Amino acid sequence: MSQFESLTEEQEKELEKALVDRIASNLTFTELIDIVTTLSLREVAGQLQEMSEEEKLETYKEVFEKQV
Repeated sequence: MSQFESLTEEQEKELEKALVDRIASNLTFTELIDIVTTLSLREVAGQLQEMSEEEKLETYKEVFEKQV
């Protein structure tokens, strides 16, 4: 038998939430922007990788025609 006790699943979830809350409460606005930017870049890269060349061209036209 181990000399350490294990957390229950509920305790582990509670600990995870508390640690996330602790980290999130200490983030600055700049750090939040960096995180959102990084996640956005990853999402866009993944989407572009999945798109066909035709879809990319159509999306390009949609994005830049709306800016004109």
